[in-house]
Amino acid sequence: MKKHLLLILLMCLSINSTFAQKGSKERIKVYSAALEGNLIGDPTERDVTVYLPTSYQSNPENRYPVLYMLHGFTDTDSQWFGWEKHWINLQTVIEQSLAEGLSKEMIVVMPNAYNRFKGSMYANSATIGDWETFVTKELVEYIDTNYRTLADKRSRGLAGHSMGGYGTLRLGMKYPEVFSAIYALSPCCMDGGANTNGELMAKLEKFTPDQLEGANFFEIATLATSAAFAPNPQNPPFYLDLPAKNGEHRQEVINKIIANRTLNIVDQYIINLKKLKAIALDAGLQDRGISEATKSLHELLESYQIPHFYESYEGDHLNRIAERIQTKALPFFSENLVFQNTLSEIIENGGTGEFPAIMVSETSLPTHTVFKPQDLSKFGEKNKLPIIAWGNGACFDSPWEHINFLNEVASHGFLVIAIGTMPKQSDVRSKSHKLLDAIDWAIAQNNDPKSPYFRKLDTEKIAVSGMSCGGLQTLEVAGDPRISTIGVFNSGVLGNPGEGRPGMPQVTKEQLSNIKVPTLYLLGGKSDIAYGNGMDDFERINHVPIFVGNLDVGHGGTYGQPYGGEFARVATHWYKWQLKEDKKAGKLFTGKTPGLSKAKGWLVAKKNMD
Repeated sequence: MKKHLLLILLMCLSINSTFAQKGSKERIKVYSAALEGNLIGDPTERDVTVYLPTSYQSNPENRYPVLYMLHGFTDTDSQWFGWEKHWINLQTVIEQSLAEGLSKEMIVVMPNAYNRFKGSMYANSATIGDWETFVTKELVEYIDTNYRTLADKRSRGLAGHSMGGYGTLRLGMKYPEVFSAIYALSPCCMDGGANTNGELMAKLEKFTPDQLEGANFFEIATLATSAAFAPNPQNPPFYLDLPAKNGEHRQEVINKIIANRTLNIVDQYIINLKKLKAIALDAGLQDRGISEATKSLHELLESYQIPHFYESYEGDHLNRIAERIQTKALPFFSENLVFQNTLSEIIENGGTGEFPAIMVSETSLPTHTVFKPQDLSKFGEKNKLPIIAWGNGACFDSPWEHINFLNEVASHGFLVIAIGTMPKQSDVRSKSHKLLDAIDWAIAQNNDPKSPYFRKLDTEKIAVSGMSCGGLQTLEVAGDPRISTIGVFNSGVLGNPGEGRPGMPQVTKEQLSNIKVPTLYLLGGKSDIAYGNGMDDFERINHVPIFVGNLDVGHGGTYGQPYGGEFARVATHWYKWQLKEDKKAGKLFTGKTPGLSKAKGWLVAKKNMD
C-alpha cells in the first residue's frame, strides 16, 4: 500500500513538474513598412506567433533571450504552433525540452512567411517585398519593444528548417550585428541550378493566378524561387522571370537564381560568419541532396577554420525535426545565448581613470546602456557619482559609435547613461525624452534601497551631453532644472530646422535661451559640417558661461580613437570641473589663456567665464 501511495505521489510530482513548464503562445500581427508595395499584393501586416515561457507572467522583472524560428516552404507559423492542422507542435517540443532539463527558458518567435507563392525564401525582391529587413530589423525591433527581451545580439538566436534553414544561413551571415548564434536544420536551396524542365516551363508560362493554390510542389517552388530572385515589375501577373521561355534557357535569369544559392555566396560572408558566436547545421542522411549540400557547407567552414557544430543523422527531411529541435537546437541556444539579466563588457581595459569602468545593460533600464565604475563600493555619502546622460550621433538608438569615449569618461568617476542598446540594432532614431528618462532612472536608483546605486549618486550634479543629432537632443531638454551643465559636441542649431534629416529634433535658435547652466561646445574645426551652426550658437549665447573648443578632426570627432581621444580628455576635464568642483581640471577652460589653448591643434573661445 505504501509503495502504491509513493508511486502516486511521484506521478503527481511529475505531472506538476510538466505543468510547471507550460508557457503560453499568442498570435499577433506586426506591420511591415519593408513589405509595402510588393508587386504581388501580399499583406504588409504579418501574422507572428510568440511563445512566452512559464515564468514570463509569474516573474515580471525577468527579461529573456529570443530565438527567432523560420518555418519551411508551404508551411506557416500557425501550422508549427498548432493553431491549425500541423506536422509539428513547436510549443510541445519547447516544453518537453524544458521538462527534460535540456534547455532554458527563452522567448520563441516565428513570423508567417507564407505568401502568394507559399514561401518568401526570406529574401528581398520587389515582387515579394523586403523580407530581410522585416525579419532582421522590423520584427526584432517590435519584439524588443513589446516584450521583456534581453535586447542584445548576444541574447538573440536564429534557427529554421528547410526554407527556414536557408533563411537562417542567408540572414545569419548577412546580419551578424543582429544575431549571435544560428542553427540551420536541413537547409534547402544551398546548391544546384534553376529548374528548366521544358514541360514545366511551358505550363508555368500559361499559369494564371487562380491556378496557384492548386499548383504542385515543383510548380509553386519554381515560381517562388523566381519571385524571390528574378523579379520583373514589367511582367504581370506574377512579376517574375522564369529560367526558360519559349523553350529557350534564359541564362541571365538562371544566373540570378544560382547567385543566391548558399554555397555560391558563402565565401563573400566569411568575415561576417566569424563574427557569430556559434553556428550549427545538420541534415538527415536520407534527405537527398540536402544532406550532401549541408556536408559541403560544413567542409567549407572547416577550410576557413570557423568553429561550428555539424551532424548528419539517420533520418529524412521531416521525420526527426521535432526531436532535433528538442534535443539539439534548443540546448545549443541555451548554451550559446546570454541569459543573464545584466549584459556587461569591459571596454579598453576599463579606461585610463582611477575607477576602471564597465559597459552594462541594466534590466531596470533596458532602453539605455550604462557606463560605470566596476567597483561601486568606492562610492557613497562622501564620494558620489555625478550623472551624465548622453545622446548619440544621428540620434541612433545605440551608443555604438561612442563607447570608447563614454567608457573613458566613466572611468574618472561618473555614471554615464547613453540612449539605446549595444550593439547597434538598426537605424532607428531615438527621441530627446530618453535623456530625461536616464535622469529619472538614476534618481530613482539612488533612492531605492534595493539598488546597487543606492545613495551612491550625486543627483544634484547632472550633465546632459550629445554628439551631432544627440547635441540637438541635448539642447531640446536643456531647460530641465535638474541639469547642472550641458555639452554640445559636433553640433549646433540649424539655421532652418527643417533642413535636417527626418527624425531630428526641430530645435530653433530661440530655444538657446532655455539654457540656464555652463555650456561646453566641442567642434571638429571648419571641416565639421556642424562648425557653422555651432559657432553661430556660441555667438548667440550671452547669458551663461560658455566655452567652445575646435580641433580640426571633422564631424566624426575623436570618439572612436583609443580612450576617446582628445574629445574625451577635454570633456572629462569639463565634467570634473563642473560636476566635481575640480579647480585643477577647470584650468583647461579658465584664465586669460585657458590651458586648452596651449594644447596642439586646439582653437578656443569663451564668454562669461573667468
